Amino acid sequence: MKALLQFLLAFMVLISTTMTGFSQSVRTEEDDKEPSRVGYGLNIGNIRFYNRAFEFGLAPNVAYRLSESLSVGFMLKVDYFFQKYPIENAKFSAFDFGPTVFARMKPLWSWEDATPFLQGIFIQAEYEHAFLTRPFVYPDGSPVIGSDGKVEKGKVEEDFVYLGLGLSNGYPFSTFVSIHYNVLDDSQSLRFPFSYRIGFTYNY
Repeated sequence: MKALLQFLLAFMVLISTTMTGFSQSVRTEEDDKEPSRVGYGLNIGNIRFYNRAFEFGLAPNVAYRLSESLSVGFMLKVDYFFQKYPIENAKFSAFDFGPTVFARMKPLWSWEDATPFLQGIFIQAEYEHAFLTRPFVYPDGSPVIGSDGKVEKGKVEEDFVYLGLGLSNGYPFSTFVSIHYNVLDDSQSLRFPFSYRIGFTYNY
């Protein structure tokens, strides 16, 4: 848990520094004529408590608006994973990283008669190549303990393709909620197939 707090503090400092840099940047005459097509945001999601395990995810992202209703972008998913084994008196924690490309479309954005609620509906597709770290366990679920007394761990790479539906509110600064499903899910996957998020975006 201490590692999670340190990560959150470092991330908040990074976001603050980045936003300060944006606000202090000098705009050219051309920038004044045409609004920027670049946007950025932050997703918070996959907060779960189950079987003495805890998960929490953050995903900073940047996007480019191809049109008023279609954006493409990149996000870096960072998930914290914690597992407690009371019988063995052992704990395991790790960070997972998932570089991701995505496309987001608001199909009703340009509909003149649409309400703000309908305009905020979006669909999203994304591809993630994740680098996961998980504990080694025996068939009964108990952990493999090394000679150093710590839980043995292994690193796994896994691909995810998510299709999602969400609802955003406001523009250019928006808040949103969304749910996504991994269409590549199978019995060997290390993640739940569904991913839910809340988040904030600017300019897309």
